[in-house]
Amino acid sequence: MSGLTVLSDSAVHRLLIGLSKHEIIAFQATLSKCLREFSVGPERQYQPAPGIVNRSNGPKTLFRLFTSPTAVGAKIIVDPAPTPGSEKLPLQGIVTLCDQNGLPRGVLNAGELTGYRTSLIAMIPYTWRRNTENIVVYGSGKQALWHIRLALALRGDEIKSITVVNRSAARAKQMLDKIAEENTAHWKSSATIKYLDPSSSDLETTLASADVIFCTVPSKEPLFPAKYIIGQGQRIRKPYISAIGSWQPDMIELDPALVKSIIADAENGFHPEKDSAGVILVDDQDSVLTHTGEGVKGELKMDDVVEVGKVFHLREQEADPVRKEKLNKWLAEGLVVYKSVGVSVTDLAAAEEILKLGEAHGAGLRISDF
Repeated sequence: MSGLTVLSDSAVHRLLIGLSKHEIIAFQATLSKCLREFSVGPERQYQPAPGIVNRSNGPKTLFRLFTSPTAVGAKIIVDPAPTPGSEKLPLQGIVTLCDQNGLPRGVLNAGELTGYRTSLIAMIPYTWRRNTENIVVYGSGKQALWHIRLALALRGDEIKSITVVNRSAARAKQMLDKIAEENTAHWKSSATIKYLDPSSSDLETTLASADVIFCTVPSKEPLFPAKYIIGQGQRIRKPYISAIGSWQPDMIELDPALVKSIIADAENGFHPEKDSAGVILVDDQDSVLTHTGEGVKGELKMDDVVEVGKVFHLREQEADPVRKEKLNKWLAEGLVVYKSVGVSVTDLAAAEEILKLGEAHGAGLRISDF
């Protein structure tokens, strides 16, 4: 269909919140293929490097450009300066998309798109996990919301509890009310969903029993100490931890001691490509090493990380059956940490899928002669 489609944040939300489990899995498969082409295919060379501008008056702006055989586009995301009352405002932005010939195809609010795209990619390793009874989520913004929504949509019948950890109890409880309402309407999971103050004495035991920990906070300090995860080796089940909140070197969610211990763990660690001890799963190895606190303060090197697109490829193409079995066992039961900073071309893939949904449902504003 020719012409330009304009989709507001609320329009994008309505399109995504109503997707069935089957439709979510299909959307995720599109993103998985995109990451695979970025990691082991030719697409990396066609993606311009992102740009970041930090202005002296507070706002931080991220510029992402992307191309594919069928489209080109750009995304602008602004992390606003805190208000005079020190209130943290949500990230805002826009995605623009043209076809391969430069004809404008879409303008989308980037809020819901980014939250959904990032969370759905974090769900790729999550779907490989054996256990998901107890989930801990750090944050109360759109990323936290979409992590919870997608976990409930994909594996809601397996989840027993979801604990939200956030400094603002009011914001967290507002999010929990929204999730409870949506769960009743869409997923009907019997999981208990509750709030926990980060200063609570129950935090250590909650993290020690977590099967999954989703971190979604643009924090300047680690959210929890490494010992809450590593302990003294008494954990019965090792967790899957995803961290998507930090996207600059001064931002960090995971304790560098945790990152270093995973890399050095010769007894329990696994590296999909080498015989070294352990590895951190990432979306873009170059950006994670240089643009996140986990990469910089964790002193990560290129051999310490492997891209999820490469792992997706190895799960299908690994020729050594013994190594393939070890890979799948690690992904299902090992201590797996996934650090995301964003891959530009996945914004393009997500935007194209959302435009298709918009056209199929007659959503948004259509301009035929733009």
